[in-house]
Amino acid sequence: MNHRPLLAIPMLVAALAAQAQDRTADPLGPLAQCINRSEFQFRQQDRLPAHVTTRSVKLATGEGQVSTADGYRLMLFRKGSLPLVNLKIERSAEGRFAADRDTIVAQMQQLAANSKAPQLVSLETDTRQGVEVLGLNNPNVTQSAGIISLYTLLHAASGTVATAYLLNQPADKREFATDAQYRALRDQFISSLAACMADSAP
Repeated sequence: MNHRPLLAIPMLVAALAAQAQDRTADPLGPLAQCINRSEFQFRQQDRLPAHVTTRSVKLATGEGQVSTADGYRLMLFRKGSLPLVNLKIERSAEGRFAADRDTIVAQMQQLAANSKAPQLVSLETDTRQGVEVLGLNNPNVTQSAGIISLYTLLHAASGTVATAYLLNQPADKREFATDAQYRALRDQFISSLAACMADSAP
C-alpha cells in the first residue's frame, strides 16, 4: 500500500499554516496608529488571522462575500471605562475593492430597508477627502441599546474598508447626555477616521 499521499497531508497543512502566518508587511498599521493618536484610542487590537480571506454579509439576494486581505478589530475608548466604538478596518484583496464596495452598499441598503423604529432607520451618504461615508443611525440614544449607529467608510485609493459600530453606554456612565451631544461626538469620530484613512493611503 502506498502511504505517501497520506504522509504528505500533514506536511502540506503545516506549510500552508506557516505561509498564512508569514506577514512581512502591515498595510493597515499606519491607519491603526493614526486612529490611536486621535481622541479615540484603542485598548484592544486584534489582527485578522491570515487564513481568513473573506467575510459573509446578508443581502436581499442571499449571502454575499467581501474579501479581506488583511484587517484589524479595534475597541476604541475616549475618556471613560467603557468602549465607544467597535471598529473593523480591512484591506480588500487585489482587484476586489469595486466588487466589495458594491456588496457592502447593498448590505447597508438592505439594513435600511428592513429596519423598524427604533432600529437603524436612515441611510446617509457623503464623501470626505476621497472617503465615501455610509451611515445608519438610530433615532435617539435613549431607545438604542447596544449599537446606536453603524458607519462604513470606503477608500478606493487604498482599497480600505472601515466598519464602525458606535455603542451606547449605561446612562450613569454615558459620555453624552443628549442626542445632540452624541451626534457631535459621532461626527467628530467619523471625521477623524475619514482623515486617517485619507492620510494613511500608500
